Amino acid sequence: MIENRIREYLLANIYTAVYLETPKDMPDECVIFRIVDRSWQNLIDKVTVEFNCYGKSKEKAMELDANVRRLMNAFAEEYDISSSKLSGGNDANDTTLRRYRYRVFYNVTYMEE
Repeated sequence: MIENRIREYLLANIYTAVYLETPKDMPDECVIFRIVDRSWQNLIDKVTVEFNCYGKSKEKAMELDANVRRLMNAFAEEYDISSSKLSGGNDANDTTLRRYRYRVFYNVTYMEE
């Protein structure tokens, strides 16, 4: 599954925790990602991935967001997939968790092995 490939890649290359869902005990800094859209046509899979980068300060959340962007820009080459393209992002403080958060979206195109 592409979620596992993304998680393994981020864990190997980033200095903080990476989750597929919000943990019960939220650390000061982490990345939580999820698939927000999925399509499939002619054996080609396409997903839109939302990354939520949390930090103890706004600056830390912004730095983590920049690291995720850097890594996801290189993801296609590292994992030999068709593409990983930035589709948007914003400064989106999480009012529910009361945490600093930056959010970024990537469109990933690949063929499942």
